[in-house]
Amino acid sequence: MYNTLGEFLKIELSRRDMSNRQLAIGAGVAESVIRNLLNHGVVDGAKDPDPRTLRAVADFLNIDALKLFRLAGYVPPPPNAHSVRGDILAEIFDRLPNEKQDAVLGVIEAFTDRASDHDKVLAIRYPDNRALDGFDLNSAYTIRYIANKIVSQSRATSAQELERLDAIDPDWVVAPQGITWKGLPDSARKRALGLAKAKLNLDYDPTMVDPEWRK
Repeated sequence: MYNTLGEFLKIELSRRDMSNRQLAIGAGVAESVIRNLLNHGVVDGAKDPDPRTLRAVADFLNIDALKLFRLAGYVPPPPNAHSVRGDILAEIFDRLPNEKQDAVLGVIEAFTDRASDHDKVLAIRYPDNRALDGFDLNSAYTIRYIANKIVSQSRATSAQELERLDAIDPDWVVAPQGITWKGLPDSARKRALGLAKAKLNLDYDPTMVDPEWRK
């Protein structure tokens, strides 16, 4: 499983080429505490971590502590939460140039069996065609698309810049099928704006696109 606290931290340590001891020193806790965190959700009998430990580890790794609280079971998961592996891949995908993103989507399209999933991939790959009729404007895929549009069109370099009333032009086309910002449902606008701010804060986590979950 990749949706446990232990597996998530193991992935993070491997990605950063960091040892248990380095994490322990950086977070100001004993190495045995880190070993317990790495076993949480993986090994039966691992103790639930102290919330202060989770905060210290999150601060040292510069990740959102709320994610660790969720993985530890202290905070309910958001609707439609992805696995940790899915989160990491989504972050990497968003950093790829457009042509490489399309190549990845082409592979996914080729391996997708469910018709509904196939239509979603087509909608992302070809946003100007009729395959997007009736497309869910509150889906995670579309929210990510809109957030990217907000960041690129506003040319904002910080989340604070998006707080200005004139930061986003109501007539900007930000969603497939020529949908403008003012034409979006309130829920889609709130989620997309929250995700755009998170991206600009370098605190992007695709499972946490609702502003209320980021407070």
